[in-house]
Amino acid sequence: MFNQVQDYLGRQILIENPTAYLGYLQSHISECEFLTEIHQRTQCGLLLDLNNIYVNSINLGMDTAEYLNTIPVNAVQEIHLAGFTRKPLENGEILIDTHGTQVSDPVWALFRAYRQHCKAPALIEWDTDIPELTILLEEAQRAKQEQEQEHSSPDRVAL
Repeated sequence: MFNQVQDYLGRQILIENPTAYLGYLQSHISECEFLTEIHQRTQCGLLLDLNNIYVNSINLGMDTAEYLNTIPVNAVQEIHLAGFTRKPLENGEILIDTHGTQVSDPVWALFRAYRQHCKAPALIEWDTDIPELTILLEEAQRAKQEQEQEHSSPDRVAL
């Protein structure tokens, strides 16, 4: 399918890691292994949404470092940063990927760690509850500053 789309368009497409709110009872392959396999078979690129990874880590107990260390860095063509909303439940809470708040400190920490060995450009996503322009510009400036930081290049993501 991806090769058909890429062949038709005459260019590489990017696929994004999704947000999950429920886990599968049975699965023989993890999400990051699945995305890696798609990349290897089709040479499509990856749009890595760090907010989605963080939300999934809280909602499903996923290990963010393991996830990021599985994804082939050379496949990542763009990084997305966004905010989430906490939704209380009877027995806890769930995070919802709303793109309606500032990027959280844990997502910034993931970004800093991942930027140590992945230089793909980053984009702030903010789709709902749009704030004043100054807040949007502050988030964009922070992303720019994080991208311009000089970091060492470890083989693994340390979180």
